[in-house]
Amino acid sequence: MPVAAVIRRGEELPRALASQVPAVFFLRAPAFHLGPLVWAVQARGKLAFVHVDLIAGLGKDRAGIAFLAREIGVNGIITSHSGLVAAAKAERVIAVQRLLLYDDLGLSSALAALDHARPDIVEVLPGVIFPLVVDQIRARLPLPMIVGGFVKEPAQRESALQRGAVAISTSTAELWG
Repeated sequence: MPVAAVIRRGEELPRALASQVPAVFFLRAPAFHLGPLVWAVQARGKLAFVHVDLIAGLGKDRAGIAFLAREIGVNGIITSHSGLVAAAKAERVIAVQRLLLYDDLGLSSALAALDHARPDIVEVLPGVIFPLVVDQIRARLPLPMIVGGFVKEPAQRESALQRGAVAISTSTAELWG
């Protein structure tokens, strides 16, 4: 099932581990708790991604990315910052660049950032905007796209997948399968 479970609190993890999701996105966790959380995900054969911008106690820099890659062994990082995408790629982990879009000006800036950073995957938020921007993003840079943010219903998941998203990310456990 092309769904990534978004985890904001540790107590949400057991349900994600028991689900059919192939990936888990950690959005808010203290850095000193990450190792056991990531390793539990990987022990279940799932990919573990960490949103480096939102992790308390972790440097939002190349050293923070190196720590996640080398010491924790994450499969990928999520960030809004182009410089951290480059750091993730240098560490050979999957780089997901998150685009929080709210208007046309934001889309232009986001596309320029994507051109510069060249992430492995783009995550488009909020999900409701995806149908409006997918063609523009794909025309500029044909990258795999994940849709996240306010994806709470099966119909929203299916709509995003039909429009070309490779997956959705959601904290709505009912969509994890």
